Amino acid sequence: MESEAVNSFWESRTKGKLGKKSEKRGQEILAVFARAKLAAKGAAIREAVSGIGFVDVLIKFSSGLLHVVELKMLKGNDVPGTAQLAKYMTHLNRHEGWLVFFDARKTNRKTTIPVSFKTKAGTIRTVVIDINPIAPHELK
Repeated sequence: MESEAVNSFWESRTKGKLGKKSEKRGQEILAVFARAKLAAKGAAIREAVSGIGFVDVLIKFSSGLLHVVELKMLKGNDVPGTAQLAKYMTHLNRHEGWLVFFDARKTNRKTTIPVSFKTKAGTIRTVVIDINPIAPHELK
């Protein structure tokens, strides 16, 4: 199952070519997982209208607690999405947000991504999901 999910991001992994709408694929997979984990405790809302744009995923718990989640493909050493997520956090009056990276970098090009960023809007926490792992047959 995991390998099928990883492969769904790629047009050609060996050529390093991501598929069209790979970020949307990640959004779909994350939303399915979140809905299953939340069950009756809340909801995962994709492409939520925020008033200033579309938030990739909003997680809303039945208690009213709201989490703002922005998804980005990580292809190089630049860390995309912090400014965009900070704007959503400010507009939605949230002091914490989540930036989920789908890491498409080759193993020898991976650098560490900080676990959080401090911004004027608040704290942005990061989650990195490796979508370009070393194939099991290549492990030594």
